Amino acid sequence: MNRLLILLPAIVMMMNNLCLAADKPAQDASASTPIVALIEMAEKGNKNAQYDVGVIYLYGRGVPKDENKAFEWFNKAAASGYSAAEYAVGRMYYYGHGIAQSGKLAQEWFRKAAEKGNADAQFALGVMFQFGKDVEKNLEAAAKWYRSAAESGLAAAQYALGAMYSLGQGVEKDLAKGIEWLKKSSAQKYEPAARTLLIIESSDPNLEITIRDDQTKLSDSL
Repeated sequence: MNRLLILLPAIVMMMNNLCLAADKPAQDASASTPIVALIEMAEKGNKNAQYDVGVIYLYGRGVPKDENKAFEWFNKAAASGYSAAEYAVGRMYYYGHGIAQSGKLAQEWFRKAAEKGNADAQFALGVMFQFGKDVEKNLEAAAKWYRSAAESGLAAAQYALGAMYSLGQGVEKDLAKGIEWLKKSSAQKYEPAARTLLIIESSDPNLEITIRDDQTKLSDSL
């Protein structure tokens, strides 16, 4: 799960506190609300605040949803080398949210974050290379990036790597290693991994076809 989603509960709590404050009589008209304070920090160049403001606008938490503003704030934080923001910018280019879609620029931003160890970005590069999403298809590169993210504990990447070992995609086929990675992913309640394990254990004659069908869904899971 990427940090965009992990951050949401904290933002919701902040906005709930804001709503409670709004129900009380005004004590000081100049007092800053939490959202205003956060924006003020962002405008002063705080990269963490810039990223958080981007998340708030992206999901419309306490402010009108605005993907253009979300992109602007993510871009500001990314300019400071903040890997979570670099991944967010790449994701917006990938889907064309708040900015014109560009697979080339998505890859560039994902790579910047991935090289800093950001597992979400590493997984994203794996997806792009596996399915040739705006890049030349390269299964070896896909497996490499999936492995980096999987070793950081990202369940989706563990599943992706396990599936590749199971089918011999970009790596030498090794069903035992495939099952090992799938079990790690399944232990984190990642449903596609659990389903793939059941398929393998059932000795389904259509094993490869079924796994390949499930793999295609990865391209929309960034």
